[in-house]
Amino acid sequence: MATKRKQMLSELRALDNQQLQLRREELRRHLLTLRSQEATDKVADLTQFRKARLEIARIQTLLRERQAGAEKPVGAA
Repeated sequence: MATKRKQMLSELRALDNQQLQLRREELRRHLLTLRSQEATDKVADLTQFRKARLEIARIQTLLRERQAGAEKPVGAA
């Protein structure tokens, strides 16, 4: 299980910021679709909600880390 997460994280780290933002938007749209399907009882696998939310969180964390790294002053340790 941990190796699967590490693999996913390394794949996400390989993407640039624009690709990460596009992936995040895809996942948000997917989550919206899942919510619509849930309302009509068409969702077969309820774990899809959790998987999508977790991947969105991972992407947001990577984007924030990159933003914080870019804002770091030149002389900071």
